[in-house]
Amino acid sequence: MKRMETNSTGTKYISESFLAAMVILVAAAVRLLHVIFTVRLNPLSHSLILDSIAYDRWAKALVWGGELPATKLMQAPLYPWFLSLIYRIFGPSLTAVRSVQALLGIFTCAFITVITRRLFRSSTAGIIAGLLAALYLPALFYEGILLPASLVLFLNALFVLLMVPDTGQARPARLMAAGFVLGLSVMTKPVALLLLPFALLYILFSAKRFSGDAAVGRSAATDTAGRAETAGARSVGGAIFIRYSALVVGLVFALAPLTIRNARMTGTFVPLTTGGGISFYQGNNPKANGFYSVPVYRGMSLGGTPEIQQERMWLFAEAAEKRKLSPGEVSRFWTRETLRYIASEPGTAAALTFRKFLYFFNRYERANVETMSFHRKFGGILALPLPGYWFVLSFALLGIFLTGKRWDRLILLYGGVLAYFAAAVVFYVLARYRIPVVVFLIPFAGAAIMKLLKMLRDRKLFDLVIMAIALVLIFYATGLKVARDTSFGKATQMVRLGKVYANSGDTDRAIEVWKEALKIDPGHPHAKRCLKESGASLPDSNK
Repeated sequence: MKRMETNSTGTKYISESFLAAMVILVAAAVRLLHVIFTVRLNPLSHSLILDSIAYDRWAKALVWGGELPATKLMQAPLYPWFLSLIYRIFGPSLTAVRSVQALLGIFTCAFITVITRRLFRSSTAGIIAGLLAALYLPALFYEGILLPASLVLFLNALFVLLMVPDTGQARPARLMAAGFVLGLSVMTKPVALLLLPFALLYILFSAKRFSGDAAVGRSAATDTAGRAETAGARSVGGAIFIRYSALVVGLVFALAPLTIRNARMTGTFVPLTTGGGISFYQGNNPKANGFYSVPVYRGMSLGGTPEIQQERMWLFAEAAEKRKLSPGEVSRFWTRETLRYIASEPGTAAALTFRKFLYFFNRYERANVETMSFHRKFGGILALPLPGYWFVLSFALLGIFLTGKRWDRLILLYGGVLAYFAAAVVFYVLARYRIPVVVFLIPFAGAAIMKLLKMLRDRKLFDLVIMAIALVLIFYATGLKVARDTSFGKATQMVRLGKVYANSGDTDRAIEVWKEALKIDPGHPHAKRCLKESGASLPDSNK
């Protein structure tokens, strides 16, 4: 393995393979320990809830037979398909799932290392970004959970890697592969489709940049520069069209099986899922708060699980329309209801949008399935003070400012940030929905730290002080407390933990945990019920 490479200008860089290998070693060591500690220390390691249960049942039905879930059209299917492949090979082992997701995480870290080195032409930035990815706390957490986050991170990082070759423009075959990977990401979380226009812009800017360099050489070598430039423009336009076509063909090829499956199930054209309108309403209704909350329609709850929401929202839509509706018509009904609500309450909608903006660019990690802060209490790798969203976001915002001169080369990174921010504003903010943006933030963070180190090395103390002040202000702004976990939510986590202890036969410990839940939320109904069913008396303050 070569340690050094030299580019066309004679500048020496540490080779991509050597950088990736160093990051892989760190990422693998951390993830191996995380898988071991999760099984040994975390009593919730074999406890599934909400969406994780739905994905698990879906995957098992695909492998061993059974009815697919009611949400099979509403939810993106690639993650349960991915789980079913693991189950088919290793059996229904959650440890196997965690190990495979950890392996995806290792490759993701290597991809981010190479992406950063290529875009910023800096081995230092590459290794810093790779180490940030290897030690990024939320990524480690979600690799241990049955949720699609780790698969989305892997696919998005692979997509950017394919789009950005080390030298020159990406060839059509490579772009077709990138389009296929993007299609897989869309089948995991449809939000990824918003990356497509930025990918097309990147191809356009790359073609113009390289054709400009070639035009300089042609004009210097011929007296008929005008005709040469005209011919060159035509050839550039044709090359762009070919590359656009390759990218789109790869995307369509990946999505075609899903569209065909949907058509066979419904008899209608449903290219992706039928959950868009429902999710739109979930994020914008009279009870919406900017995070996920149980949606309400005309004063009535629509349920707290995907299955119940699917059933109730379908029934409400058909009752309102007074006829049977197809899955696509149900989605369109809720889209219209959402737009109607926004039009009727523009001030409230604007305030809600501003709250989503604050939540997206804030350190607070909002969860609705698994809560990272609760799992960290059990020790292991998660208990270490590793970098999280706040750290990466703050350095990335500084990096966006410091690297603005090369904006045309970085359009994919800008696009990733804008795409996931737009999705949060349109729908709602959750930690597991926000985490894909770090693929696009970490390279900026690595570049920012590299720039600061260079200022220190070159003794540009004034510039360094200014950047340090800016960084402190960014940390302050993104670290403001804009929300906090509710006492009900914390107590609910304790109730779940108590049930795990009770199911394992440790009733005394379960009772202790349920009483602790009542200290957090004295009126928690589930904690009271669990204590009564166990035969334990309620604390005097809760009677």
